[in-house]
Amino acid sequence: MLYENYLELFMKTIMNNNFKKIIHFSRLIKISGRLREFNFRKNNNAGNYVFDADTADERGNRLFFRLNRDENNEWELTSSQVLPEWITAHQEQIITELEEGVLNN
Repeated sequence: MLYENYLELFMKTIMNNNFKKIIHFSRLIKISGRLREFNFRKNNNAGNYVFDADTADERGNRLFFRLNRDENNEWELTSSQVLPEWITAHQEQIITELEEGVLNN
């Protein structure tokens, strides 16, 4: 009897939860003659088209930024830290790789 109640509770819990697929992938992008690895992860808590991204600089320090798409389908790159020019100047290339990664994963 007790086992049936736990099973019933477990099934109700599973049926009432909405599971969201976790999307994360890495892309190699050649910027300024260097091949750089960018890691992308969809942030389901921040909105539909919000991706947190990171890469490393020449010293191996991680650089974190966010890409989000607004209602006009325009991407915006934001970060709480100052990003180097090689990221901001190649924003369109990074966004293209992000979109291709979403389609392939």
